[in-house]
Amino acid sequence: MTQTITPCPSCGAPLASVAGYPVWCSGCDWGLDVAEPRRRGLRERFDRWSSRKVEALYEEVARSPAERPGWDAARLASYGPALCVHLFTVALIAFAIWVLAAMRTPVLIFFAVLALLVAWALLPRFGSLRKMPDVRRRPDASALFALLDRVAAELGVRPVDAVVVSGDFNAAYGTVGLRRHRVLLLGLPLWESLTAQQKVALLGHEFAHGANGDSRHGVVVGTSLSTLVRLRALLRPGPPDDRLNYLIDLCLRAMQGVASSLVGSVLVLQHMVTLRAGQRAEYLADRLAARLASPEAAAGMLETLVIAEDTHLTAIQRHMLTGRKTGYWDDLRDALARLPASERERRLRAAARRRLRVDQSHPPTHLRIAVVRGLPAAAPALLLEPDEEQQIRAALTADYALIARRLHDDARERLG
Repeated sequence: MTQTITPCPSCGAPLASVAGYPVWCSGCDWGLDVAEPRRRGLRERFDRWSSRKVEALYEEVARSPAERPGWDAARLASYGPALCVHLFTVALIAFAIWVLAAMRTPVLIFFAVLALLVAWALLPRFGSLRKMPDVRRRPDASALFALLDRVAAELGVRPVDAVVVSGDFNAAYGTVGLRRHRVLLLGLPLWESLTAQQKVALLGHEFAHGANGDSRHGVVVGTSLSTLVRLRALLRPGPPDDRLNYLIDLCLRAMQGVASSLVGSVLVLQHMVTLRAGQRAEYLADRLAARLASPEAAAGMLETLVIAEDTHLTAIQRHMLTGRKTGYWDDLRDALARLPASERERRLRAAARRRLRVDQSHPPTHLRIAVVRGLPAAAPALLLEPDEEQQIRAALTADYALIARRLHDDARERLG
């Protein structure tokens, strides 16, 4: 990589620019790509209030250990809208059954059928493990499940029943089905971007959601949130329909808009009463990850979330343009190894300058990193040895090939 030294147009400090990467100034942050539209009025006041809330929670968590969320007023309040959603569904079903059993007039039968259709849209969807794609069980990847069992035992949570591999730059932990099977969603691009101990930190953070008491992941509140999201999308007005009379179409779209806005208001209300507890739960999950893998590994994992995604996307595009369908993972690891320190720092600073919002499910990553780096140094409770890491990679060989082909084909399809 070739570097050229030029003066900063803002402060005059020397700029170290690396070919192929944006030029920026580490002294005054000139050149950081963090442009966000300026908001005015109520939106601007909400942004200021949101920033104060996010910073206040960070200061609170940084000063004292993040404890398991208890039954405070906010958590109790989160069950109010959730129970209303579920009780409304039950009421619709009861109304329909009563009408169909006791009334025979066509108008009432019409409303009973309509009530059943709305109730069907509102019924909680628990998902099905059998219908999920790319599910891996214990016999499919025994080395990986051995590591997952060690993580679960260390954190005192139930082991996962299945792993779902994907091409997402992400990982998640949740429950599926009426029997509430524990499932780990493992995005291989993120997994391959991490060092061995950072992988342990990632697993520790995700498994911690099975122990930190976050009501958003519970049956009552979690299914209510997903129901409201689904219903709002269903009610959102679509494009104009030329087959209908203009006034009829306008009225129908207006009714849909009002109904969608009402559902959206309930959803926002439920989000607002759960997000502070949810963001606190994320800080707690980070602390548990730091205890499991070491604070340094947990901080490195969080930094990789910020740094490596752009490299992953660029590697996909380059891989697709060269027409290769194999060797993507080597290309990704090589691109991350060659990423200049100045570019890593630029991405971290750019992320830290983005607007702080309390209505996001996770606290800003730079604040999470600051909390973890403020923890005292400690030895990891669980080590991922090199030979164990290689065994896991070998067990997932077919999945690596599958995801690489899928990423290649998806990139080509987006390019058209």
